[in-house]
Amino acid sequence: MTTASMADENPFFKPYDTPYGTPPFDKIKIEHYEPAFDEAIRQHKVEIETIAANPFAPTFQNTIAAMEYSGEMLNRVSGVFFNLLSAESNDEMMMISQRLSPKLSEHSNNINLNEKLFARVKTVYDNRLTSGL
Repeated sequence: MTTASMADENPFFKPYDTPYGTPPFDKIKIEHYEPAFDEAIRQHKVEIETIAANPFAPTFQNTIAAMEYSGEMLNRVSGVFFNLLSAESNDEMMMISQRLSPKLSEHSNNINLNEKLFARVKTVYDNRLTSGL
């Protein structure tokens, strides 16, 4: 399946067209989760790398706020999957969860251990008194 056809069929790959932006539970299938998580992790990684490589001096807005707003797709997919895993789990979802756990841990570790990103965060912290934070 091509990326374009996955995006057409997977509701996580496009904005929700539902009242109040709620997840379209009637369209979400078990096979949508793993490709959505993989794409969401890929997107978040690019966003974090962009923040870490920002050539401008670190500020709250271009570092901390940017980190806070990154990972939107990952937050959407995680929110649906893990809430359903808790509320109405089944063997297949448990297996997906077991496969996702190391991927999500690695992704989190890559963010937390990113030296360039940490240096930016540290600069914002060190300048908190002079920058009005």
